[in-house]
Formats: sequence, C-alpha cells, structure tokens
Amino acid sequence: MKSLSKIAALVPALALSMALPLSPALAQNEDADPMEMVEESDPVMNAAIAEAQATLPEWLAVLEDPPAGYEYIVFKFPLEGWEHIWVENVRRDGDVLVGTLSNNPYNEKYALGDTVRVNLSDVSDWAYYDERGIAHGHRTTAALFGQMDAETVASIKSSLGWDQ
Repeated sequence: MKSLSKIAALVPALALSMALPLSPALAQNEDADPMEMVEESDPVMNAAIAEAQATLPEWLAVLEDPPAGYEYIVFKFPLEGWEHIWVENVRRDGDVLVGTLSNNPYNEKYALGDTVRVNLSDVSDWAYYDERGIAHGHRTTAALFGQMDAETVASIKSSLGWDQ
C-alpha cells in the first residue's frame, strides 16, 4: 500500500492547470506547482473530462463509504474557470463538494490548503487509491501522457500503481 506521504508528494507532480489561451492575466504565484498547458478545445482532454463526469457516481460512492484501505480520495476542478487543480479532505454537502486545495495554484489569489466549495457539475477529474495502492480515476492525468516524454509517463504510471 502506498503511504500517504508518498501519495501527497505525487499529487503536486500531477497538477494540471489547463491554462486556456484566453485565461485572465494574473500575477503568477511564485510557489505554484508545475502545470501542463492544454488548449480549451483539446479533444483528448475534453473526452477525459467527459468520462470523469460520466463516472462521477463511482467516485461519489467511494467518498460516501470508502472500503477498507481506500485512501486519498480527491477531485479536480477548474479554479477560476481555467486552472484545473486537485482538492483533498473532501466532504459532500448536497450537490457541492467541500475540500482544500492540494496543489499550490498558479493564481496568487489562492494558496495550498484554501477551502473551496465546488458544484458536482464542475468536477473535471477524480481519483482514489484502493487497498493495493492502485489509483483509480486520473483520466486527465492519462490524457496528458501524449505530451510527456516516455520516462515521465513511466514514472507517473509507476506512482499510480498502473505498472503492476
């Protein structure tokens, strides 16, 4: 099973900010986690987000009643409409998810650990680790593999338990 510290260290490495061509001009947070740039019209990323939304009930069931050994139940959403960022310490409040930012955002108006409230319809990805330490979800992460070098992809897949 993966330790939470290893998982927590991995998540910033997988931060995805879909910085759109028309993103607002913002002062960048100097401590922001690295991000991958993706066009708003990217068909692979849009298909990954659609699949994450379509399978959201699976993740919500795990969030509501996590099986033994399931950990690090997180989701991603578009902060300010363009910077897709992971959220941890999640709880559900009706059709809203409440949690804390688990990445250092690009937008300097926000910081790691800030509490956010997100409509279920705004979730762009979700993830959790099962009792074997294998990640489920991470569709937007996988959608980025095509723009990463083979070594980075292999490292991420290994960290997610996808090389087993």
